[in-house]
Amino acid sequence: MSYTEPSFDTDFLIEVKKGNIPGHSLVHKFGRNAAVPNGSWQFVNLLGFTAWPLSLARTVRIKAGGDITDTALGNGAREITVQGIAADLSEQTETIATAGLVASAATSLQFWRVHRAWVSAIGTYGSGNTGAVTIENNAGTLDLIQIAAGEGQSQFTAFTIPAGKYGYLLSVDVTVNSGKPADIKLMTREDMNITSGADMKSVRLKKQWDGITGAMPPYRPRSPDVKMQPLTDVWIEARGSGATTKVSANMEVLLVDV
Repeated sequence: MSYTEPSFDTDFLIEVKKGNIPGHSLVHKFGRNAAVPNGSWQFVNLLGFTAWPLSLARTVRIKAGGDITDTALGNGAREITVQGIAADLSEQTETIATAGLVASAATSLQFWRVHRAWVSAIGTYGSGNTGAVTIENNAGTLDLIQIAAGEGQSQFTAFTIPAGKYGYLLSVDVTVNSGKPADIKLMTREDMNITSGADMKSVRLKKQWDGITGAMPPYRPRSPDVKMQPLTDVWIEARGSGATTKVSANMEVLLVDV
């Protein structure tokens, strides 16, 4: 009898995406770092930071210095929605009215993490944000996430599993600038809200791929081999291997209610 390699059945995941499987949902996170440094690690995001910016729940706002047309009555982005882990440790969203060249009003919610932002209202059909939009903490001391000019959506390959859910890593895809290789690693940290004392958790390496150029062979385990408990950070980092390079990365996570 001949052996046939089993195919990956997407029917279940399609039903999850449709909302037909109670207690299950899918998260797709993608990001880009256009200037991954040679010899040191950075997150795959437009801001290129090296660690999660926040270690305490804070209100957030749109940073000053944007474009004058990105304002509440302007022709560009009129409103930005931010999404992340709120002070109650659930995933929440809140909209912020844009304010052009000056900083916006702060959110009412406090966020431990901001892992996504997008333009949710515009002033001109077919447009997006005219200038780059950066979300920062309300003190104006930490940049959290950015939407590049004209893109309408942040790029940050990171996520935090909300309270009350487990996360299962389904896939990773990475593309590196051809001819300029990069090392890639997937990292986690549990109990992201414990920031002092003996119960703090270490970051942990879960996957590493070295010397990647072009498109990395997709990571598609037959069954998820990275299970993440509630309040686990998961993210992808990159390091130039001989030169500054560019990296784009995607990951998909299945969330299941506890």
